[in-house]
Amino acid sequence: MKPLLLNIQALGPFAANESIDFTALGSNPLFLINGATGAGKSTILDAICFALYGQTTGAEREASQMRCDFSEASLLTQVTLEFSLGDKRYCVRRVPQQEKPKKHGEGTTNHVAESQLWELDGSEDGKLLVSKSVNEATQTIKGLIGLDVEQFRQVMVLPQGKFRELLLADSKDREKIFSQLFQTGIYKRIEERLKLKASGIKQAVENHQNQVRGILQTAEVNTEEEVTEQLSELAVALTNALTIKNDTEKAKKSNEAIKAKAEELCKRFESLDKKQNDLATTLEQEPAIKQQQDSLDRAVRAQKIQPLFISHQNERNALSKLQQNLESSRAVTKAAKQRHVDAEQVLSVAKKAFVEVAELTKQQLEFERLEKQINELKQAQQSLAIAETKLRTSAVRLKGKQDEQAILNDDLIDSEKSSQSLLGEIEALGDQQVALQKLTVQLEQRKELETLRQQLIQQTEKQQQCQQQFTAMESAFNLAATNAKKSELSWHAGQAALLAKELQENKPCLVCGSQQHPAPASMDDDRALVSKEDVDQARIAEADARNNMEGSKRVLDQAMNALAQTNKDCQRLAEQLQQLAEESLQSLTETTQRAQESVTALIAKQRSQKELQGRIEAIKADLLTLKVSVDELEKKAAEHNELVVKARATVEALLASVPEELREADALSRQLQRLKTRIAELTEALHSAEKDQAAARSESDKASANFAAMEQQAKEQAVKTELVIAAWEQGLNGSEFSYDDFQSALLPEETQAALKTTIESYRSALDALQGVIKQMQSDVADKEKPDLDAIEQSLLEKIELYRQADEAWRKIEERNNQLKAVKKKLDQAHKTNEALEAEYKVIGTLSEVANGQTGNKISLQRFVLSVLLDDVLIQASQRLIQMSKGRYRLVRKEDRAKGNKASGLELEVEDGYSGKTRSVATLSGGESFLAALSLALGLSDVVQSYAGGIKLDTLFIDEGFGSLDPESLDLAVRTLIDLQ
Repeated sequence: MKPLLLNIQALGPFAANESIDFTALGSNPLFLINGATGAGKSTILDAICFALYGQTTGAEREASQMRCDFSEASLLTQVTLEFSLGDKRYCVRRVPQQEKPKKHGEGTTNHVAESQLWELDGSEDGKLLVSKSVNEATQTIKGLIGLDVEQFRQVMVLPQGKFRELLLADSKDREKIFSQLFQTGIYKRIEERLKLKASGIKQAVENHQNQVRGILQTAEVNTEEEVTEQLSELAVALTNALTIKNDTEKAKKSNEAIKAKAEELCKRFESLDKKQNDLATTLEQEPAIKQQQDSLDRAVRAQKIQPLFISHQNERNALSKLQQNLESSRAVTKAAKQRHVDAEQVLSVAKKAFVEVAELTKQQLEFERLEKQINELKQAQQSLAIAETKLRTSAVRLKGKQDEQAILNDDLIDSEKSSQSLLGEIEALGDQQVALQKLTVQLEQRKELETLRQQLIQQTEKQQQCQQQFTAMESAFNLAATNAKKSELSWHAGQAALLAKELQENKPCLVCGSQQHPAPASMDDDRALVSKEDVDQARIAEADARNNMEGSKRVLDQAMNALAQTNKDCQRLAEQLQQLAEESLQSLTETTQRAQESVTALIAKQRSQKELQGRIEAIKADLLTLKVSVDELEKKAAEHNELVVKARATVEALLASVPEELREADALSRQLQRLKTRIAELTEALHSAEKDQAAARSESDKASANFAAMEQQAKEQAVKTELVIAAWEQGLNGSEFSYDDFQSALLPEETQAALKTTIESYRSALDALQGVIKQMQSDVADKEKPDLDAIEQSLLEKIELYRQADEAWRKIEERNNQLKAVKKKLDQAHKTNEALEAEYKVIGTLSEVANGQTGNKISLQRFVLSVLLDDVLIQASQRLIQMSKGRYRLVRKEDRAKGNKASGLELEVEDGYSGKTRSVATLSGGESFLAALSLALGLSDVVQSYAGGIKLDTLFIDEGFGSLDPESLDLAVRTLIDLQ
């Protein structure tokens, strides 16, 4: 990422709008931002970081806290940054959340945060990638740059004061700073999670132990052995209790069966009494049933003469309706006769007018013949015009195709000539491609040989260093072995001298048993007595020297093996390359490039020749198509010419047959239309009069016939009505009813059906009750009603005995089941506890190691940071050696701190002038800044390498150079210029 243009508005110390055009610096890769304290130097870096990620470089302030207090209330706080990534340019705008004045009224309103991102693709407004979403803009920029905000802070921005602080900090403080810069929090989280998980497992083990105690307490036992003993005792008691329970249950069931039979017999006696009561109640309904039967019988007798009554009423109604219809028909007949007379008069007038139609029809036929000829003349003229147009079009198209044919013929000749020329040039392509492939392989082999030769030089130097180290280690081992032997011999001599002091004449020696001591051992006065601890220390030194010698021997063997393998690979490649092995790599590369360019040019010509060949084939195909088109167009032109001749002859013939004064079609059409209209009017009037006369006559005839028929029908209905009335009166007089009795005796069909159903239901119910009572009396004739109270009392006694036996069995069963469940829970708890203990062996050990509770008591995070710090110090020392003119080199203090103080991340400086290592706190102010700057650059290199090889176009160093003296400042700046 490289900044191009930064625009800051109402941000930090910038109250208005400020722009920084980085492109104005040209190609200068190093520049200084100078200004007084608080002028806004760090704010520029904060603005860049905020524009990209919505956060500041130091993460000490939130975006909403960045607004300038001295800005106009209506001026929004915003940052716009144009930057480049490779060959693409982008523009991002961010506005933090802030309060702004309301558009209407007093007070303020909340302006939500927003972000926009454009790709500047050369268009007027650019391509909008993100319109509003803050998070979407951050994620998109993260994907473009390849860094999140934390990595950006680590890799591209070196925050002010952090590295001076890092230089002088102790291990504990440096661990906090490094963990922030390298984001090693994951290792800290691993420590915490392992510790938490181990603690959880330990707590789970304690919980299981408490659970076992709780399980025993719930069973009211103290040990698991008591559970086993009680289960054995309960097995016998449970069997006896179950036997007693089963016996009492059988006795209870037997008495329950006796009670059920007695209850069933009692129910029979009760049912007999109930049925006899029901019979008495039913017999009480007999008078009402007899009355309903009488009403039903009278209704049936009245129903026999009801048809005569209905027929009498229907015929009288029919006679009255016929008389009314007869009067209406008489009026309709009179009106129809009058309309018939009027229609006869209209028809007579229409017939007289229709005589004119014959003459008019003759004139119409003549005009229609002339109209037909005029229409034929128009069609012939139109056909002639169309034929002439087609003829002209055919001629033009024919001429165009013929011209196109001539052009293609010329193009074909030129293309064939060019193709033949290119074929001659590309004949050597195959040979040159084979040669190029061979050169490419040789070039790769030559590059590999060059790399191996460089490795050979390095490995030779390394082998020599390893040989020197091994020689030194071997000498050190020999010296340590000699010292160990001397110490052991001196110790033995000292022990012999001590024993000699205890020797006495005529008493046996503790070593040899002799009573004579001619030459006892003695100790020189000037030689100190060697202790057993001194001998052990000498042996430990010998073992350490041996281990160092063997380690250096392994390293030497590895270096020699690597050197031999590299030498072998060099000889193999040199044999394959032969004389090219000594040719310079640049010369071989240039030769390969020339061969590649030649092959590329020939391949381009080959493609051109293939394209020309395709063009030739296409032209030939087009010529064949054109020949077919030309032949067709010539044929069509001849056909169109023949059509023109025929159409012209037809027009001339029609012009001769139609008089000139009648060729005007509009006048003739108007006359013809007038004749047609008059003929149509006369014809329509006659047809309408005839139709009206026929309709009126038909209507009159129908009305007369209808009136006569209705008159006859009324006479016949009057006779029929008199006969029906006489029959009804005769039927009523011959019955038992008067007219009023007949009306009251009649009942509807539904009522009669309901009465009949009620009577039949009563008779059926009565018969059924009598039959059931007779059957029930027969069933209990030889039986007596049982004593239910005595039977119930006996059953209650048996139930109580069963209840007591069941309760005793259940108590034993419940206790047995409880103890079984307890035993099962205890077994499961032991299995779970074993699994937890096995898991704790792994997790607990890992937790102790990761949290620094074993060995040197170094936690996982501090170990990782120490490795990273070593990498940083290697890079930083390269800078510091140059800046200090070879005097200083930064190193990590490896001695363990005293007490519980953290160690492993403390820094020291190695002074080349004195050859000693001392604390970085002893450096002067200028030297401290140079060391801090070296540490900053070294840290940037290491962070960049750990960031996945991300390419950095920009590095921001927010540090105060003004604290240096002129010589140190000049040296630091020159070093930076040299380093970039």
